[in-house]
Amino acid sequence: MTWKNSSTNKDALQPSSPHSLMGLDHQTALEHGLRLPVDFNYQKVEFSYQAFVMLQSLNDYDQQQVIKEIQFISLHPTAASSVKQSRNPFRHMRRTDIPFRNYHYFIDYKIATNCQVHVTDIYFDKQLYGEKDRHTDERTMLYQVERIGIGAKYDGVKTEDEIEKLTNEWGDPKPITQVNTTHAAVNGMLNEFTKAQWLMGTHLDTAYQSDAIKAYTLFHNPSDKVVRDLIECAFDKSQSNTSHNAQHLAAVLKQNQQLGKKVKWVAHSQGAIIFLSALQYYRVNYQGQLTGQELAIHGSGANLAELQQAAKLAGLKTHRPRNNPFDPVPNLAGKNDLSKSSFARSLKFARALLGSSGVSPHTLPFLGVKTYHQQLVMLGDHKRAAYVRKYINQAEQMNELL
Repeated sequence: MTWKNSSTNKDALQPSSPHSLMGLDHQTALEHGLRLPVDFNYQKVEFSYQAFVMLQSLNDYDQQQVIKEIQFISLHPTAASSVKQSRNPFRHMRRTDIPFRNYHYFIDYKIATNCQVHVTDIYFDKQLYGEKDRHTDERTMLYQVERIGIGAKYDGVKTEDEIEKLTNEWGDPKPITQVNTTHAAVNGMLNEFTKAQWLMGTHLDTAYQSDAIKAYTLFHNPSDKVVRDLIECAFDKSQSNTSHNAQHLAAVLKQNQQLGKKVKWVAHSQGAIIFLSALQYYRVNYQGQLTGQELAIHGSGANLAELQQAAKLAGLKTHRPRNNPFDPVPNLAGKNDLSKSSFARSLKFARALLGSSGVSPHTLPFLGVKTYHQQLVMLGDHKRAAYVRKYINQAEQMNELL
């Protein structure tokens, strides 16, 4: 078997056995948090208690994807795409593939003699989660990431060796169906799974410096190489589109609010684009204010005014953004500073995005322009350091004139 059950929800019907079958009707489904489609064939499908609890525990997005598959199974129980995973000829598994490849569940079901479908369980597909040799095979899902290091943080100028220690600070990820931590993060583009773990932990430490963060939830936005990542960004920026990433995140935000969870988020780079799209989707498709949650924005790939306005409308508190004035991503991609001087700075530092984490104006959290200057000096990038020093001098002269 390549999967495991991950349900922990106890707020469902209590039968004599987890394998007991139950039928549903529209009213019962609603009472237990399931939004089944109006055309769902209640007579054709029964659920085991175990499958029902797992389905009930999922956020709205994952739940809807699983229900779509159960609908397909009810109409085509012997379809070739429902791959047999057992020697038992009456047991089937259904695996699917949707755009942006978010989906990561198996449907375990049997076909009764009366052709009724018995959904016996719902599993995480272990083949799909975690780090992959090909980063494009990684999937969007939630992970709980633990602090496994000695407490290294990016809180000032660091040597290369000290920055390297940050990469070993976070790990032991476990796929989960809902946020169980006080802190959470959405990573940006070109972040394969291992990088996203330590980098988002580093950004959270900076965003919420007074918190002793021992674990956080990573909403992993996997990288599919530069071109496809850019397409995803453009897709979410379009007013008429919402990616599966953003729909999924909106459902997670809704689930947190329904369960009364207070969650402190950080969104970095493309993560800010996804967060903005998720908030816009939330406002149209869900009800209620996200007053129990808050957001720190770092290296924003989204326009700050739009993101802050969307957050305000949803009742979500935002913190002061951390955008490096030499970072092309918030300046140009996010359209936060399209002045001639910003364009010139962005061009001069564009190649630095591909350099080491300490030299890049985008990768690590922005601690202030003077700290960035000192960081460049520490790492021996004196040419870029001179540009930053000139910028600081000009800003200080302007302040004196004012």
